Amino acid sequence: MQSEKALAIVTRGTDWSETSRITTLFTREFGKIRALAKGGRRLKSNFDVAFDLLTVCEVVFIRKASGLELLTEARMNEQFPALRKNLPALYAGYYVAELLAEGLQDYDPHPVLFDAALAILRALGRTAVFYPEREGSTGAEEEGAVREGEGAPVSQAAGADSPVELGPEVNGARSVERTAPLRTEAGGGKGSLLATVSAFELVWLQELGYSPRLDACATCGRERLSPTARAFFSPLAGGVLCPECGPAVADRRMVSGDALLCIRDLTARGAETALPDETRAEVRQVLGYAVSCVLGRRPRMLNYVDAR
Repeated sequence: MQSEKALAIVTRGTDWSETSRITTLFTREFGKIRALAKGGRRLKSNFDVAFDLLTVCEVVFIRKASGLELLTEARMNEQFPALRKNLPALYAGYYVAELLAEGLQDYDPHPVLFDAALAILRALGRTAVFYPEREGSTGAEEEGAVREGEGAPVSQAAGADSPVELGPEVNGARSVERTAPLRTEAGGGKGSLLATVSAFELVWLQELGYSPRLDACATCGRERLSPTARAFFSPLAGGVLCPECGPAVADRRMVSGDALLCIRDLTARGAETALPDETRAEVRQVLGYAVSCVLGRRPRMLNYVDAR
């Protein structure tokens, strides 16, 4: 049987037996696949990757008629251990994995989406999210920091410089343990992380064919004369709605012009767009609503990503 090679992100894994594991992979070449790794749970196996969630690996597999492919080789290419020291970033990574595992059809490749997913995982894995000091705080304890045992929080005090530290080399690849903090915005690092997540959601929606139309009515096509004015928005209709079409759509909701402009900027410029305090919550509600409509349910990790 002919074998296939691919670069993959591990998005889900379940134990199949005492020694084997079923893993869901999002590959750049073939899209989402489900594969059986025989012996993948053994301490000494043919695979030098443990199929941990969000691991990037190079895989070789054999297609099977059952739809459950057989993995024959897997070599770790990249991993992000810093995520496990940063709870908000880890939640964001799990959210990306959930959208890739449950929002796509098997063997439906999306190279642009794969590149976007890899970019956000690298950004989350390279950086730490810092928060302003809370009233009464000494600055040593940061919101969302993950403790190891009973030691000090992993993240440093807000605003402190953090030099690059490379992890140990594994199979020719090095992981980035720590770098400078995420770009600071009004509202602190949380806004920067949410901008990164929002930009990925828009790429995900676009690749699946659900990119919201924001420049004109999604129903009648009437152009918006005032981009700064608030408007009806409906994910099922495909975007914003004019005053005449909006009342006829059941899932409509009113969205401010500032939030719509922010979403347009995120679509055009990605995570470089700032999410101001006054529009951040509304933008997150709109995009979360759009993603939920496409999935047919609210993503499990979404509440953790948007939690304050």
